[in-house]
Amino acid sequence: MKNKNSIIALIVIAVLIVGALAFFAFNKKAPVAQVEQVPSEEKVTTISPEEIGLSLTASADNHKLILGVAKTTGINKLDYELDYTKKGDIPVGVIGQPTIKPGQPVRQEIVLGTCSDVCHYDEGVSNIKLTLKVTKADGSVSQTEKTLELSK
Repeated sequence: MKNKNSIIALIVIAVLIVGALAFFAFNKKAPVAQVEQVPSEEKVTTISPEEIGLSLTASADNHKLILGVAKTTGINKLDYELDYTKKGDIPVGVIGQPTIKPGQPVRQEIVLGTCSDVCHYDEGVSNIKLTLKVTKADGSVSQTEKTLELSK
């Protein structure tokens, strides 16, 4: 009787093992393919500064720059990046987004330095380069550049 019970127990265990293996073999899910999302690239065309009436001038004390865009019709958004070098050959970058009112010219003052309660202006500013990204009402994106050297 002991042998009979042992044989039955071994058969039950074998059936359970085979059943478990069959269950996992048939219920295996296919591996999920990793899809890498590549950001869509914006097509950016180059326009001349004159097309939008872009101007970049320095204030009388050379502590600020005045960014102007005279022709804003059809423009939804402007983003600028201003790069320059200050005393000690230290590169500086400033980014911003001027407010646009439909059909109104844009005028944005950009401080060459930092301001909180008091302004600390950068000295020895040179190699000024403005890059302006223009997003039009139709969704197209253009870019233009302007450089400036300060008078001493």
